[in-house]
Amino acid sequence: MSVLKPFLLLISLFIVIGCASTEPKTESSKFEFQFEDQTYEIIGLISPDGESLNDLVLRDDREIVFWTRDDNQDGTMDRVMRGEISLERANEIYRTGIRLANEEGKYEQKPHPRTFEFADEQYIYTLVTVMGDSEDSYNLFSVYNVETEVETKLRDSNHSGQLDENQFEHEEYIRWQRLYEKALEKGIDERRIQRTDEGTYIVLVDRDLTSQ
Repeated sequence: MSVLKPFLLLISLFIVIGCASTEPKTESSKFEFQFEDQTYEIIGLISPDGESLNDLVLRDDREIVFWTRDDNQDGTMDRVMRGEISLERANEIYRTGIRLANEEGKYEQKPHPRTFEFADEQYIYTLVTVMGDSEDSYNLFSVYNVETEVETKLRDSNHSGQLDENQFEHEEYIRWQRLYEKALEKGIDERRIQRTDEGTYIVLVDRDLTSQ
């Protein structure tokens, strides 16, 4: 079980590229940095429909040498879009870029645009839908205990409304599942969460966050 301090999902460093295509599209922001005598770009976008991506690109003049993608701006490159590079090497370069951007004051953490949050007397509940390809798409449910200042993060790997069972012992699982269902029901009632025809639960985009 993951027990952490209050939760803010890393969403955007420099905000990234739209959907996959033959090459990166027009960026909403770009950070260039030097690493081992090469100039790299991290390009970012949070699109109007709430999807968020970061691309790491190396060019030779205007020709792309390699291009990798962080599908949900969680700080890890997920796939190679073009060129010959391992994800391990891409992530080494990517982490360097993030560190340098932070040192230059160009790194920013923002709440994910698909975030639903509410509180009662005991807990602050945060539910985030992360959209990506298959295993990179999930719901993240965070419960912060106001009294103990302890936060627990839980994952619903397929948006099904059922938390992954391998995170807890059975009795603990039932407790957190009930809280998750409470959050889903409240989100649906407030029209912040959609239950799709396929039976999945998706947090809708908070337009106030995408316009920041």
